[in-house]
Amino acid sequence: MNKKDYMRKKNVGVIGNGKWAKILLPKIAKYANIKFIANTKTGYKKFRLDNISWIFVLTNNETHYEIVKYFLKKNKNVFCEKPLTNDSLSTEKLFNLSKKQKVKLFVNNVELFKKKKISINKNNIILRTKKSNSTKESLLYRLAYHDFYLLEKYIDIDNIIIKTFKENKKTLTIELFSNKKKFNFFYDINSIDKKHKINKTNMMQYKVDPLEKMIRYFLFNESNSFGQNESHSIFAIKLISKIKKFKPISSL
Repeated sequence: MNKKDYMRKKNVGVIGNGKWAKILLPKIAKYANIKFIANTKTGYKKFRLDNISWIFVLTNNETHYEIVKYFLKKNKNVFCEKPLTNDSLSTEKLFNLSKKQKVKLFVNNVELFKKKKISINKNNIILRTKKSNSTKESLLYRLAYHDFYLLEKYIDIDNIIIKTFKENKKTLTIELFSNKKKFNFFYDINSIDKKHKINKTNMMQYKVDPLEKMIRYFLFNESNSFGQNESHSIFAIKLISKIKKFKPISSL
């Protein structure tokens, strides 16, 4: 970020003060003036928005729709943690509302900012392992979501066959076919090894913090819309919805 960018720091508000918010707050503060931090319990509607350019929504998935809708209707640009909502219809409604209000809506797609070249083959393995606490949030939303939007151009959402879907609190396995290609996804949050690979591409190696790159991108981008971000957000949630329609095999 150059001096010109620092001079035009935006005023922002943050909704959410959980674990993820605490990770993002110092990164946001490098490129914006944080004017308030609220959560859904204390009331995010009580703050003045006169000089606020962006709202960061860093709350639980179930709260996203109403909070994002509220601020879009107040004509504020909104960044939302992924997924924007838990279904494609609600996701599309919010993007359409942002266009109607002529404000920006951007959903976390941080993996794109690693700028990795991904090679797709006839048989593909997507692997992600790390040590992390279980939460009520499905690993479909926590981890797989990111890989889904990365693979959007290789998976035909209207032409997929799901062979395997197994999930418990610590692991997730998906096997699906599309465009004559096989995709095996495996996630494990009970592993001492921290890995994220798509075939031979190591998604863990990067020189510049991708979270900071993403924040700089949407804060200082003069474009009125983020078409690719909208497409990725809708695709990922549609794929998750299709996978969830298959009865998971529980391995408790």
